[in-house]
Amino acid sequence: MIKQYFNMVMAIIFLLAFPILPTVVAYLSTAAPSNHWKISSMQSRLNMAGSSSALVILESGSSSYRIYFGFYTTDGHAFTLSVLLLGPENPVIWSANPDSPVSQDATLNFTKEGNLLLNDVNGTVIWSTGTKNKSIAGMRLDASGNLVLFHQNSSSVWQTLDHPTDTLVLGQSLCRGMNLSVKPSKTKWPSARVYLSAELGGLQYSYQPAAYSQLFSTTTSETSNCYRFVNGSFGFPNQVFSLPLARSSQFMQYMRLESDGHLRLYEMQGYSNPRLLFDVLSMAMNFCDYPLACGDYGVCSHGQCSCPSLSYFRSENERHPDAGCVHLTTISCNHAHDHQLLPLSNISYFSNSMFRSLATPSPSEQVCKQTCLMDCSCKVALFQNYGYTDDGYCLLLSEQKLISLAEGSPFRFSAYIKIQGNRSRGRKIRTIVGSIIASFSALAILCSAAIWKKCKKEEEQLFDSIPGTPKRFSFHELKLATGNFSLKLGAGGFGSVFKGKIGRETIAVKRLEGVEQGTEEFLAEVMTIGKIHHNDLVRLIGFCAEKSHRLLVYEFMCNGSLDKWIFHACSVFTLSWKTRRKIIMATARALSYLHEECKEKIAHLDIKPQNILLDDRFNAKLSDFGLSKMINRDQSKIMTRMRGTRGYLAPEWLGSKITEKADIYSFGIVVVEIICGRENLDESQPEESIHLISMLEEKARLIATEGP
Repeated sequence: MIKQYFNMVMAIIFLLAFPILPTVVAYLSTAAPSNHWKISSMQSRLNMAGSSSALVILESGSSSYRIYFGFYTTDGHAFTLSVLLLGPENPVIWSANPDSPVSQDATLNFTKEGNLLLNDVNGTVIWSTGTKNKSIAGMRLDASGNLVLFHQNSSSVWQTLDHPTDTLVLGQSLCRGMNLSVKPSKTKWPSARVYLSAELGGLQYSYQPAAYSQLFSTTTSETSNCYRFVNGSFGFPNQVFSLPLARSSQFMQYMRLESDGHLRLYEMQGYSNPRLLFDVLSMAMNFCDYPLACGDYGVCSHGQCSCPSLSYFRSENERHPDAGCVHLTTISCNHAHDHQLLPLSNISYFSNSMFRSLATPSPSEQVCKQTCLMDCSCKVALFQNYGYTDDGYCLLLSEQKLISLAEGSPFRFSAYIKIQGNRSRGRKIRTIVGSIIASFSALAILCSAAIWKKCKKEEEQLFDSIPGTPKRFSFHELKLATGNFSLKLGAGGFGSVFKGKIGRETIAVKRLEGVEQGTEEFLAEVMTIGKIHHNDLVRLIGFCAEKSHRLLVYEFMCNGSLDKWIFHACSVFTLSWKTRRKIIMATARALSYLHEECKEKIAHLDIKPQNILLDDRFNAKLSDFGLSKMINRDQSKIMTRMRGTRGYLAPEWLGSKITEKADIYSFGIVVVEIICGRENLDESQPEESIHLISMLEEKARLIATEGP
């Protein structure tokens, strides 16, 4: 069976092994003054990654990579004057007008006076080198990606290395007065920027207008005006960050400040996507230290994002937990008398230094809370005692400030978040309902007690009769193990998962929510996982079935689920092909065991990256049998209601007749996602690229008809 899965994997890899390589045409590397290039008249179009393209003016590079200077566009309508690398999905390493794209009627003029001007259709100057009458003899594009306007004696007069945008190339310096900057991908401020700038004491990272900043000092006590990016170091001779060495002089390295606020080091060779080497700031900042980590109202914990309370908040985007959270009920200033403050357990501000810089003295925690309730713009109240007295620091967060939270609370720290109550209406409803309830309370109590006693007895007999069940825990034991369920890892599958510890063993506790569905899933998981043991399946340690509580206790997988490592750009590094192959084979072995080696066939019915967990060595294990059904070996088909996850459902679900082969279809989808590094259904892509499988089928059809 494993061979069957492996053959399918190899077929998919073979399909993807024929990339459509770009057609490389030679262009000039220099140009003389008194020249102009109008976008609509240029014929030198170069197709790049996806639907993007470039109109080339100059070309340079080496035998391993090519660099171009020209007009870059992703849609054929808006253009930026840029220096580009051939191959990457994001090829721009410098741009003259990143925030002011021009139309196809714009013109680049290299005047006889030596000035390089970008003019829009109406003649407005969008950008200029400011080199008029400076004896400019020409411009050239170097192999390093540096665009140079040079003097008659070939010396540099103006160069892009002195005017960085969001990227530094090897050999480039970041000096005082310069900065890297990028517009965040998710922000509530239209003018927001993330900056990395050079200061006397080191490199300063900042996020404006949120007033967040952090200084990274040099490893020596000496001060510098410039910090050079060289092989193995950012900051030379006064190092700020140590970097991985380039594997060869033929490999081009560059650092880019990206829209999630991370500074990443890439290595480029050939025309494929660059290799991510290093998250540069990770030596000084954890994932949760970034101001953009989890968005407004998001709570960051060990690289995971969640909402402060599922009763009052939901994710802004369920597919991207790092997009932040929104209130289920909008806060209304017209009903300020109904505002309430919800206490948050074990929660603090994401940056302690920023809390101290923004907080103001307050005589007590109660005064801090009351001030927030009296100010409609206040959304979160944070308070920390000075010591053993009532007074302390108070920070009130409004929408005009950064509302980023983190798990873990310093000593004597309290956090409260404002929610919209409805007390007056609630009192009326309680009065009416209370009258009705009072009429039937006696009868209801008698009936409920009798039914509960009978069901409880049957339920206890049911759980105690499960053969080979794992250890049974009391609810009190698991409540203590998880710190009153304070360390939330994530949510899904009818409930939330919390981190805990029993003795020396770290565990993951899944608390089922929703009595009817939760009980069904609980029975399925305990009866299936409890009787099977395999190295590629997540181990069920125990369970709890006490009163209405239904909990499952699993082994803890410290690297979380696979989707975090293959879909999100914020990953610290890219999984190697060897690791990806290992994950694919482990999942195949797990499915082969469930389908062929168990006493009873087990169909998982929800195979997806979110249900493939990784340990500290990136060994994969299949988890979450909550949607599984038992299939007897003499039964070829089962009838069930539609289950699983959109994007991974096999076609036979449409007829409501499924076998374990539905898992194989879903597994094939996962394999393609692992190889391609994107989701099968990605609605952030252009319409023609939303469905990955359809896009690959079209590519295979073109290869079959036209050749690779």
